[in-house]
Amino acid sequence: MTRDSTAEAVLLDLPRERLLAAGARALSDAELVALVLGTGRAGLSARAAALGLVERQPLSALAWASPEELSTAPGIGLARAAALAAAFELGRRGGWSPPRRGERCLDPGRVHELLRHAAHAEREGFHVVLLDVRGRLLKAVQVAEGSLSQCPVSPRDALRPAVREGAHGVVFAHNHPSGDPSPSSEDVELTERLRAAAELVGVLARDHVIVAAAGYYSFVEAGRWRR
Repeated sequence: MTRDSTAEAVLLDLPRERLLAAGARALSDAELVALVLGTGRAGLSARAAALGLVERQPLSALAWASPEELSTAPGIGLARAAALAAAFELGRRGGWSPPRRGERCLDPGRVHELLRHAAHAEREGFHVVLLDVRGRLLKAVQVAEGSLSQCPVSPRDALRPAVREGAHGVVFAHNHPSGDPSPSSEDVELTERLRAAAELVGVLARDHVIVAAAGYYSFVEAGRWRR
């Protein structure tokens, strides 16, 4: 074992003490994971299990893994995996403030916040954000779910919630499980069809936003939204 790895192992042995003395930000990823794990499983210490876990995948990937996926790592198990999943979710909720009903929701960044859960979904889903006359959020509705790479949706299905709820405007949105929010040629074609259909039924279409793990793509921001 090298000097650096030995030092890291010593630090990992006392993550609670280090957190109390220096604060949570002073701890490494592995130390934070070890602290959440508490104790190891099947003879593997929490320190060793934490090191193995963070070396296996980057923290950004672990944060969105399911308990079942996390439990496949040596020394984790379902109980420890559930604790980790809960810790990651608390962290997201603490730094995540999606728009609420009655708040303006025209900025694509806010639409991304509203649908952040969908950005990491394993299948494509199509959502419609319903807005009042001032662009304030009424509700978000998922109208279709597809496969890993596509989600067929008709303009009629996409606009049905807006007509039913009496919404003045809508923002169309869907996710890309690949993590890349860049639009495909099919996305561009669908956007034009949705915009034209919305105009026919008297609903103001404000944008089409694609959300993904890497961020979002707004047809309005990109200058590709024909009014």
